[in-house]
Amino acid sequence: MKNIHISSSSAFPSTQSTALGGQEAGEKRRQGPTDQQHASSEAIRKQAVTALATSISRPEHVKALTVGLRAFNHTNESVHDEEIDTVADAALCRLLSFLLFKEYSIDEFGSRERGNCLPEVILRTCQLIEMIYRCSKAKITESFERVGPDLLRLLCHIIIHEIERYAPPLNPELSYESPPPDSKQSAIDTSRGRGDNSETQRDTCLLSATRILFLYARVPSLTELMAHHNKLLSLFITLIKYPVDVVPFEVQHNVLFILANMACCRSCVSTLSSHDRLMDTVMYAADQNRVTTVTHKTSWSDYYQPLRFNCTAFRCLLNLSQPKENKVTMVGSDNLLRSIAYVIGLQTSHWVGIPHTLHDMATQARRFAMSTLRNIASAPPEQKYRLCTFENGILLDSLCSAAQDVHDQVSKEKSFAVIFNLVCSDTAEILSMHPKLLELLVNASSLQRPSSSQESDKIELSEMPYQSLVGLSEFASCVSYDANIRLENATLIVNSNRGH
Repeated sequence: MKNIHISSSSAFPSTQSTALGGQEAGEKRRQGPTDQQHASSEAIRKQAVTALATSISRPEHVKALTVGLRAFNHTNESVHDEEIDTVADAALCRLLSFLLFKEYSIDEFGSRERGNCLPEVILRTCQLIEMIYRCSKAKITESFERVGPDLLRLLCHIIIHEIERYAPPLNPELSYESPPPDSKQSAIDTSRGRGDNSETQRDTCLLSATRILFLYARVPSLTELMAHHNKLLSLFITLIKYPVDVVPFEVQHNVLFILANMACCRSCVSTLSSHDRLMDTVMYAADQNRVTTVTHKTSWSDYYQPLRFNCTAFRCLLNLSQPKENKVTMVGSDNLLRSIAYVIGLQTSHWVGIPHTLHDMATQARRFAMSTLRNIASAPPEQKYRLCTFENGILLDSLCSAAQDVHDQVSKEKSFAVIFNLVCSDTAEILSMHPKLLELLVNASSLQRPSSSQESDKIELSEMPYQSLVGLSEFASCVSYDANIRLENATLIVNSNRGH
């Protein structure tokens, strides 16, 4: 069987603009109209929709998709809104369903219709859907109400099939309900050779499908519907767990970003938390930057993907760390605690020549990790004790390092907030006897004055060092003589400096 070529020899025009990354796409959508957008008139758009809705044969599919690529391949959000108004989404969803039926069904003669161009028309259909979904969130919501449930089912089918062409499923739940009778006759060769154009076809199809799901997840009201889908969460877990040489990084990051968006919705947190493998998978993702050690990083670009993955994973964990049961689970994960300590210790301001983009990403990852630690530090005393004693106190050491970082005031304040949450009778001895922590609390407390917000239940971040000392002093009866003396001296110094 001949391989599909995605190149200048393809029957379709170039679609370079469809390769926009998750965050970059938002900026592109807000740019002004281009010459190509001006050429995409209302008449051409209607012609494209009509052609997509009425094409039956393969030549008609190619012709309709070519018109669609020329009409929809732009970054003007308002024009994409008009495309949704012309029900281009319904036409494309209907076409995708028809193409998948032709691809996987058996005709009356017992042979499957599998031409070389058919898988590519499926890919191009997905790309067209991705293009029109560069519309506003309101129009995405409108489109989801019209085609969302059916499109989700089709996309799941495509993603599962494209993965299983090359590797056995990691999750038995994701196997086909009705496997093709002869997988050797697949239009894309099942052999996975390096440089094989079929591999590029597979990767591009996975990227486009997950980008559509990502665009749905931009809308908060849709994340809950996606979280309750019967296959999406299991599918996302599988994509993240596969090695990067099997599933492209951008595909994995797309689905991790979707999970992070889902976790921002309070009603989704319980659904995500109840999934038996999701928490472990996100914690696994959060540890990928640490396990890719510096010895394997020879240039700044080697830091980009693992750090980006790491940052998104901690954004997800930050919201998942709210329920009490999740705090206990996270505290019990050795790899997660090591990853938190590693990320908190990433003081990239000291790295000579680091690109601004990489520095900003590392700073964001650090803050997400710090906030996650702050949440899980509010767990019961047994978990607080484990956090303080884990691997000879590496978390406390990392917090002390962050508390001395003059280049990141946000992380500095968050580190004291974590310490405040760690204070209890079980940890008072450890915190009081730490070689650096008590001195840092004294210095930070001496610089602060009680704020008017003290009258409320909420304590300002700037007051956390002082309140931590107050909390430790309340447990003076629970600590050793040496720790008690240290606490008394620290309290005297702080009260004197604050004019008490």
